[in-house]
Amino acid sequence: MQEFKNIKVTLKNGEQVSIRQASMSDAGKLLEAINTYVPQSDYIPLLEEELSKSVKEKSDWINSFLKHDNSLLLVAEYEDEIIGNIDLTGSSRKIMEHTGLIGMGILKEWRNSGLGTQLVSALIGWSKQHPVLELIWLQVYTENKLGIGLYKKMGFVENGIIKDFFKQDNRYLDNLTMSLVVK
Repeated sequence: MQEFKNIKVTLKNGEQVSIRQASMSDAGKLLEAINTYVPQSDYIPLLEEELSKSVKEKSDWINSFLKHDNSLLLVAEYEDEIIGNIDLTGSSRKIMEHTGLIGMGILKEWRNSGLGTQLVSALIGWSKQHPVLELIWLQVYTENKLGIGLYKKMGFVENGIIKDFFKQDNRYLDNLTMSLVVK
């Protein structure tokens, strides 16, 4: 398994944040963070009623990253609280195991602080060292201009748009797929 080396980063607001691989003991705090930031976001395709309700469900989710070599779950921690996370889910299919899908979420008060850049950068760095991963990709709402700007800044390229991919409150939204070659 490709190990992730914990890092400390300084954000635009001058605060120091730790970025590290999630462990099973993070389940409670990660559940709390995700259950806080999902309702705060217009761009995470998950409804409140679909969120994990138990620490056991979140533990199982964390464990899925720990047992798959081409997957990684990182948490950003400030003063012993999880303020954001990013995950890379590597494909379990042999023909696509060189690819991984990214998901990310950050507490509202930490957005636009440089944390997203730091999380994406950490994940890209790990992916580039991974012996199997060659391509990482993500999906983003076309309305999420800040997110798209971040991903472009980090080297991701646009692959295509699926019109009306998301349906939220009887409104259709488009989905942009972006990718980055890491080998």
